[in-house]
Amino acid sequence: MENGGRAVAFKVRQRNTPAFPGVTANAQAMTHSFSIDQLDPYLVPPKDHRHRLFHGRGKTLPGWEGLTLDRFPPVLMATLFDDYDAATLEALEQRLRAALPELDCDTLVFQHRHRRPALTRVITGAVPEPHWAHEAGLRYRLDFERGQNLGFFADMAPGRSWLRERAADKKVLNLFSFTCAFSLAALAGGAESVVNIDLSAPALALGRENQVANGFADARVHYLPHNIFRSWKKLHSLGRYDLIVVDPPSAQRGSFMVEKDYPKVLERLSKLLAPEAELLVCLNAPWLGRDWIEAQVEERLPGAVLEAVLPGAPGFDEAAEPALKALHYRYRRPAVE
Repeated sequence: MENGGRAVAFKVRQRNTPAFPGVTANAQAMTHSFSIDQLDPYLVPPKDHRHRLFHGRGKTLPGWEGLTLDRFPPVLMATLFDDYDAATLEALEQRLRAALPELDCDTLVFQHRHRRPALTRVITGAVPEPHWAHEAGLRYRLDFERGQNLGFFADMAPGRSWLRERAADKKVLNLFSFTCAFSLAALAGGAESVVNIDLSAPALALGRENQVANGFADARVHYLPHNIFRSWKKLHSLGRYDLIVVDPPSAQRGSFMVEKDYPKVLERLSKLLAPEAELLVCLNAPWLGRDWIEAQVEERLPGAVLEAVLPGAPGFDEAAEPALKALHYRYRRPAVE
């Protein structure tokens, strides 16, 4: 248990009660033609600092597309996006329990993302409180009671590294900041200032906690719990930005729908960017290809030139084009004719 902290208490279902009340018998009886043994190569200690051990969402292992496995010692977390049958869940639980010691873990958590709302269960052990994800010398608070998101996205590790490498003495704007992981990376890279904006005040509060926990309590950071589309003047008043990160949700009812709203964001950026600047433009929408976001930037943000496409994070193997696209653009304000 980290820092001698207390354990988060979860209500764990008894084994003689249905795991998913309300789910139809037909759904619970769903069968799959795959084996638990297929997961064995992924249940070994990683040789690098990856958190994602297995990324079934990448469709590299047929039958297991609805499973991801993440390691945040001492916690191993299995996230289930499909409604696996009871026999499969039992076999999966037994195999993951057996893997805990080798993975330097003692706690197993299942999150059933296919449920509405998502259901999180501690299978064995106890989640330390507070608990942190560690990356490149920084720590990010994890919140297992938040719901379907822990407050930290391991797949954006290359983006955080990209920002940290070029943040020195820069003014940074973090749009759709959520828990402000990009902000922390920018501060670690020596940013002059950071502005974070997101609708979720609790997410921003977690970002502020991360800032203090990593020794940046006195840094120049703004946390704006506002709707971006009503805050352009406020963002402009805080300065022209040398670096802008755009990482919106793909769909958030009532606030953001990617195909309708992303173009509107891009159209506004020229008024916020310094004459010469850089951007990280991110898109996490499996139904939209990289060509879609490239076309939107070309049309909506004159002066932006694509420099590179960031690689995927370790562990996030994909059989086809990845759902998450992170594009590095260099911006130079067009000359007025």
